[in-house]
Amino acid sequence: MRAWSVGRTRLIWGWRLHSLGRRSSLEHPLQVNNPRAVAIGSCVTIASQFILSDLCPGQGEVPKIVIGDECRILYRFQCNAARSVHIGQNVLIASNVLITDSDHVVEPGGVPVTHNRKLVTRPVRIEDNCWLGQNVVVLKGVTICHDSIVGANSVVTHDVPPRSVVAGNPARVIKTLATCT
Repeated sequence: MRAWSVGRTRLIWGWRLHSLGRRSSLEHPLQVNNPRAVAIGSCVTIASQFILSDLCPGQGEVPKIVIGDECRILYRFQCNAARSVHIGQNVLIASNVLITDSDHVVEPGGVPVTHNRKLVTRPVRIEDNCWLGQNVVVLKGVTICHDSIVGANSVVTHDVPPRSVVAGNPARVIKTLATCT
């Protein structure tokens, strides 16, 4: 079954994406907006009903969404990138996770947000060996450093230090993991 999924992914997505690594499998997407802005590493699995969205297409050939080797991403993943979302290697992302590098400009007394097309953007980076629990939201400008865990239902608004466990809304460090010797 895995070989079929990998072959189907190569056939459907291999020529559309900016790059697609060996043995990667993408199940049934809901939406992939501007596939040329997406680079996926080797041995990546993305389960069905995912959304990969370039919010500002037509701004060069550099990929805005980069997913490193050996990542496992579960159902209903959504990634919105106006500037840059980089996911490192060996990252596990549970179901219903949203990662976005932008939000709308809200000006009191100004243009209603429904009519305002301005975005505030800052890159998002998730380093190697991280685990994002179910229903996590990662907002613009966040770096989740290597070997960190984000608890289920957390909203990450600030950087996460290396080897940390964070949880809550907003997410706060609740534990630091020991280093391997």
